[in-house]
Amino acid sequence: MKDGDRGPGSGDRGEHNPALVWVSRTLEVVNRAGRALYAHGVLRVHRAGVPVISVGNIAMGGTGKTPLVAALAGALLRHGARPAIVTRGYQRRDARPRLVVNEPGARWEEIGDEPAVLARALPAVPIVVDANRARGAATAVGETGATHLILDDGFQHWRLARDLDVVTLDPLDALCERRLRREHPRALANADAAVVIDASPEALAGARTLLAAIAPTLKLFPCRLQATGVVLGADRYDAAWLHGRRVLAFAGIANPQRFAATLSALGAEVAECQAFSDHHAYAAAEVAGILGRADALGATPVTTAKDAVKLAAAELQHIAWLAVELEPVEGDFLDLLRPVLPGGSPRAQEPLESKW
Repeated sequence: MKDGDRGPGSGDRGEHNPALVWVSRTLEVVNRAGRALYAHGVLRVHRAGVPVISVGNIAMGGTGKTPLVAALAGALLRHGARPAIVTRGYQRRDARPRLVVNEPGARWEEIGDEPAVLARALPAVPIVVDANRARGAATAVGETGATHLILDDGFQHWRLARDLDVVTLDPLDALCERRLRREHPRALANADAAVVIDASPEALAGARTLLAAIAPTLKLFPCRLQATGVVLGADRYDAAWLHGRRVLAFAGIANPQRFAATLSALGAEVAECQAFSDHHAYAAAEVAGILGRADALGATPVTTAKDAVKLAAAELQHIAWLAVELEPVEGDFLDLLRPVLPGGSPRAQEPLESKW
């Protein structure tokens, strides 16, 4: 097959990284089989009794799911609903189920780094951390009186029925050709909407063209990640605090270079960017090394909210972190949530349906 003859989702990953394409194809087969088992009733789908909004993607790693979960929970809260977040708490060090309510300082070791970020950003929104998310959903409804559940990283978690499936997509890699993926792009036909973050008009148009062939009913919802402030110790500053400031950027996220680019766009002079693996847990010696390097560069060390929750209070006296929020390019997140609000039009089909 010639390059020009490749269909959607075929890509050229094998030419550059055979291991990546092999692992991706294995995950695609496993997850396609799992989706089919639930879709055909071989495995039981549990219902929460309240609307469930799943936020997920087909890629491994970050594509903006955590900011989207926070944005949807905040929108529901402002609308008068009582949302709760259900998550597994990836890479936490305590396997016990955990209910977090009004604990902005909840330890990441107990609940995971991303839930800790959510607990800090939205202390009034209950978070249930449980690897058994059907049980977590029951806890959220029974113990917090939640009217809506947001299932974090739920696109491949079919055991819990959902009423709205939202995925996040990289506008420059809408079909996940350049990274490890969990499902084939055709699985996007099972989603209701795709949130595309920080897309240029050209990238958005390109994503629409690619997706039209495999998921023609998928609604694209453009958003932007907005810096809302910088926190250093007990002080919070406007994002303009970074303008003209020499900084050492460091991050343990899926795309540390994107974080450095964000700081540059805010007017910071990025002297250096230190990249760590996603969900990295910092040892004291590593933090000391970062502080020493920043001092040698005459720079202020700056990191992300996800990294900040894993640093000690004493370390955060010398390390700033960037607060961000997701906002729609047009309209409101309630437009995205309309199907699960009173008077909305929920899915006519079953909450889980295999379309490929």
